[in-house]
Amino acid sequence: MKPTELGLRRLFEVRREVLTNGLKVLLVENPTQPTVSMTSSILAGARFEPESKAGQALMVSRLLDEGTTSRTSLEIADAIESVGGAIDTDGSFERIVASAGVLNKDVDLALELLSDLVIRPTFPEEFVVKEKERTLSEITSAMDRPQVVAGWAFNELVYQDHPLHRPTHGYPETVAKLTREDLLAFHKAYFAPNDAILSIVGDFRSSELMPKIEKYFGGWPAKSIMNPVHAKPVRQAEKREKFINMPAQQLNIYLGHLGVERTNPDYYILQVLDTILGGGAGFTARIPMRLRDELGLAYTTFASITMTAGLDPGKFVSFISTSPENMKPAVDGLLTEIRRIIEEPVTKSELQDAMDYLTGSFVFAFESNSQIARFLLHAEVYGLGFDYAAKYPKHIRSVTIDDVARVAGMYLDSNNYTLVVVGPVDEDGSTK
Repeated sequence: MKPTELGLRRLFEVRREVLTNGLKVLLVENPTQPTVSMTSSILAGARFEPESKAGQALMVSRLLDEGTTSRTSLEIADAIESVGGAIDTDGSFERIVASAGVLNKDVDLALELLSDLVIRPTFPEEFVVKEKERTLSEITSAMDRPQVVAGWAFNELVYQDHPLHRPTHGYPETVAKLTREDLLAFHKAYFAPNDAILSIVGDFRSSELMPKIEKYFGGWPAKSIMNPVHAKPVRQAEKREKFINMPAQQLNIYLGHLGVERTNPDYYILQVLDTILGGGAGFTARIPMRLRDELGLAYTTFASITMTAGLDPGKFVSFISTSPENMKPAVDGLLTEIRRIIEEPVTKSELQDAMDYLTGSFVFAFESNSQIARFLLHAEVYGLGFDYAAKYPKHIRSVTIDDVARVAGMYLDSNNYTLVVVGPVDEDGSTK
């Protein structure tokens, strides 16, 4: 089913409840398919771990389904697979998420398993050892990929002492020291219903589902959470550069600076700016059109300021992968297009094409129950309102040429920026 704007309004008739323990419950009845998707989200991502235990939150998220006080890892897998369902756990900088998808007849089992994973994980020692090995292997592999190394170095320079400067995976030296006790301590400190959201979308009646949610999640005790406080990162007032030599055919170039939070009132105008400057699938934006299509400097190039916006400011980043001899024209090309959108008004056709692309592609983010369940979390966390699906096209259609010029001048900087280049380049910036 390809939902229309009218269909989105119907789908997002959201029932919002709060249990006595503080758990926020978001329900959307969607009887178009006999399935149910549920997602539990805890405000406990990598931003909550100390520098000395970087990687702690991701490891916690990955081990939630490897054993609880009532089930082994195998028993969890057998239970969900026996009904053709699926369970997934994941972690990000902001949150830890556990999801389940089942047929509507198996909703009780899914609630039971999901609550077990979130409330009563045990982090068995044997799986902690395996997960450490896996994470260390992933870090080692990533350190051999120039684009990843460039992204890490870029974050270090842009965010400085803020937790966003470090990889969510952590560092080899911090991951190697993590213990089962560290994971249990993190869970005890940050997993609480009053800092959690449960979103459920699918074929059910809310009046019948709420007592079941209360049964499985209502006994989870609320508690006071001491969330760490971080100084807000500040946008740089000078140029920062780093050149890293790695064996590669291409140079990987990141250029940009601190961005904006998701709640920034100019977010929708910045989405339009992104689409004009850096591109979207099926849309030929300025940087790809000029640097890739006209100058032939790269196959992959883009720019965005909204892509990483969250509870903390994201980053404005422009990227290009190019051959060593093209480093200067590539960097100059990125800066030229950034300056041009700051100094010159975009055209009417550019604005119209960007608005058409954003509003036309928007509905495809809500095709499945699981996508809608994730969206509900997003709307709750950032205070978007559950009528967001109806409001979004209006936000985009109201953007003007003057709006784009204003935000470009306010949020983009072509003088004070971070430049990171990784590949066949010397530390002084000269190419091989």
